[in-house]
Amino acid sequence: MTFPINKQLSDYPNIGAFPFHLSINRVDHHFPSHRHDFLEFSLVVEGYGYETVNGQMHPMQPGTFTLLLPYQVHEITANPGSPLILYNCMFGLELLGDPAERLLLSDHNPFLTHYDLSAEQSELVRQKLQGMLREYEQPADIWQSLLLKGELQRILAFLYRLHPSGSDALPNVSELTSKTALPWAILRYIHTRYRDPLTLELIGAHFHCHPSRVTQILSQHLGVTFVTLLQETRVRHACSLLATTEMKVTDIAFEVGYESFASFSRNFLKLVEISPTMYRASMRVQLK
Repeated sequence: MTFPINKQLSDYPNIGAFPFHLSINRVDHHFPSHRHDFLEFSLVVEGYGYETVNGQMHPMQPGTFTLLLPYQVHEITANPGSPLILYNCMFGLELLGDPAERLLLSDHNPFLTHYDLSAEQSELVRQKLQGMLREYEQPADIWQSLLLKGELQRILAFLYRLHPSGSDALPNVSELTSKTALPWAILRYIHTRYRDPLTLELIGAHFHCHPSRVTQILSQHLGVTFVTLLQETRVRHACSLLATTEMKVTDIAFEVGYESFASFSRNFLKLVEISPTMYRASMRVQLK
């Protein structure tokens, strides 16, 4: 997995304290297959095409709302002469809080991958997103994250009520060991502890399963190895710090969990294809 500098539809720049990004994007032809370790939703406001999620294709047209879980592989194709214009929101799982987070991690996830909203429903969501975008583009203050998080939760509540599951019962902690919820629980565990010296043995002990079982779960459900997942998470957080802070590159290496600068540099170059210093310089050029 690489992180191209202009990868607007599949990465966000400020993954730090408030992992959230919202923008309006245009797909003229094809946005290639990709995956990421955060949630993403989009609302089509113009154009026609289709999106493929984990091999399943669905049409995209005005009013199509797509909700993607972490590590779902997806790509977008616009019909010839009909570019897609869409709101695109990317955010960390930790922003949801209860009950939405537990619903998404449960065996009975009530959310659909895509919704075909009516004109009235689509306009309601579009207005919410436009208001969020105005807030997001303002200089940050102590209220901005609270307001954006609240609106994000309102949108998810709106989706939930479109197709209620018929039960308000939420999964308890023991249910996180079930086979469909466990991959997301492991993913969240790694995301919240990526700075620590994590090992398969530690994760297996936490979830009461053998390390080889953790490897199997990550491979089958997320399509990655433990090492790849950990390195991608650390490097993406490093990208955020390089782009948004003045921290020394060596300090960033240790901040995101590496025990040596050499290991950090080697993995960063492998994933991003340029050095940390070059990445920081390129981001500063873009922001001018």
